[in-house]
Amino acid sequence: MGLLKRENWFVNLILMLLTQGFYTFALARMLNLYKKDAWYRDYRYWVIAILFFFFPIFLLLIVFLVQMLCTVASKLNVPGKEIYGYPYAWILCLIVPIVGWTLLIVMWIYLLVWTTVMLARGEGELYLKWEEETI
Repeated sequence: MGLLKRENWFVNLILMLLTQGFYTFALARMLNLYKKDAWYRDYRYWVIAILFFFFPIFLLLIVFLVQMLCTVASKLNVPGKEIYGYPYAWILCLIVPIVGWTLLIVMWIYLLVWTTVMLARGEGELYLKWEEETI
């Protein structure tokens, strides 16, 4: 089942809603977006976060999720790359109380919805590995 196919957009929507965005990790894997020399491949970050208990591991997971969500959205040509593509927009929204936090939630929902919309428009089909069937 090719989840990147246009006709499977509803399955992507359901998975995105049920996992509250953590399905992004699977989308990033399907689009081959993980890098070998990235910070999330270094086990030391995760070990230190586990040693300091729940809060740091939660923060690392959220930062990793936001990074993969932005990378997947960028790969699928979601409009607004100038805003969500830079970490300064996320940091500014995180620092400014009330208004910034509201915009942070709006940007999060925007990326989740538009990622599914772009999959429904067929942007994910460009990255499928087509295999020729032999008869």
